[in-house]
Amino acid sequence: MRSLCILPAALLAAASIAAPAQDGEVRASSRPAAAAALPAAAQLTALAFPGWADSASGRVQSVALPVSAPGQGYAGWSAGPARVIVEPKLVLRLDARHVTLIAGLAPAGEDGKPVAGQLTPMALASYQFTQHAGGWIVSGRQGVFAWRGFYGTASVRAVPLSAQRQGIGIEYGSCWDGYCGTWMALYEMDKGGVRREPAIEMALSGTNADSAADCGRRLQPLVKPRAPEMAAVSTPENGRADSHDCYAIESSWSVDASREQPGDLVVRYQGAMSRAEAHLVAPAAVDQRQVLRYGSGKYRAVSGFNPVPPI
Repeated sequence: MRSLCILPAALLAAASIAAPAQDGEVRASSRPAAAAALPAAAQLTALAFPGWADSASGRVQSVALPVSAPGQGYAGWSAGPARVIVEPKLVLRLDARHVTLIAGLAPAGEDGKPVAGQLTPMALASYQFTQHAGGWIVSGRQGVFAWRGFYGTASVRAVPLSAQRQGIGIEYGSCWDGYCGTWMALYEMDKGGVRREPAIEMALSGTNADSAADCGRRLQPLVKPRAPEMAAVSTPENGRADSHDCYAIESSWSVDASREQPGDLVVRYQGAMSRAEAHLVAPAAVDQRQVLRYGSGKYRAVSGFNPVPPI
C-alpha cells in the first residue's frame, strides 16, 4: 500500500522509462533546446503508482491517506488505507531534467467503481520526476496538496503566471435546487511542488434561473430561456416575485504572464441581474471587470468586484 505523503529520497521508486516524443508540453521555466521531449502523463503515472494502467481496472489503486491530510471530513474521504481511482491530469516541465505530474484521485469502492457523491472533492496530488540516462525516475512525492471539486472530479490546467513561474488552475461546479455555480482555485508551483495554500479562490459563475418559476422570464431578453423540459417547477418564497433576486452571471479569466513576477489576474463577468425590488422592469446587464494583483503569495483585488452572489 502506497502513502500519498512525501517519502524520503532513499525510499523513492527507482524504475525509469524512456522519454517518447510528445506535442504540447507545458513549461514552468525556459530550457535548453536540446532537452528531451516531455514524457507522457500515463508513463509517469505508472511510475508513481506501480501497476497503474490506463484502463478501468488499472486506474484503481490502493493508497494510504496521511492523518494530517487536509480535507479530512469531506464526504467520501478519511485517513488511512483507501482505494482510489487515479487519473493523470497534467505534466509540467520545470527545467531540462525535471517534470511534475499532477494526478487526480477519487474514492473507489471494493468493486473498483466510483463512489463519490456530490460533496466529494477530487484529491489533487503532485509527484516529481528527474531524467537519468535517457529515462525518468520518481524523485519526490508531495502527495495531496488540494481537495477540490464535486462528485470526485475537477478540471485542471496549467496557468503560466510569469516568464519563469507556473501555476495550476482548478475549476469545478455543481447545482443545488436550481442554484448553480462554478469556482476556481489557483495554485502556484514552488520548487517542484505545489503550494498548499491557493493564491486565490473565487466564484466564476452563478445562476438561479431554475430556482423559481419566474426567474427565466425576469432575466429575458439578456438571458435566453431554457428548454421547457429544463424549466424550474419550484415557486418563489411566499409565492412572491419581490422576495428574491434572479441572476445569471458567467466569466472568463486570464493572467498576464509577460513579466518576471506573476502578472495581474483579470476576470470579466457578464450576465444579467433582476433585483427583487425591481422585478417588474427589465433586468440590469452585468458587465464587470475585476483586476487582482499578486503579492506575498496571494492575489488581491485592486479594482472592480466579483458580482456573483454566494450560493
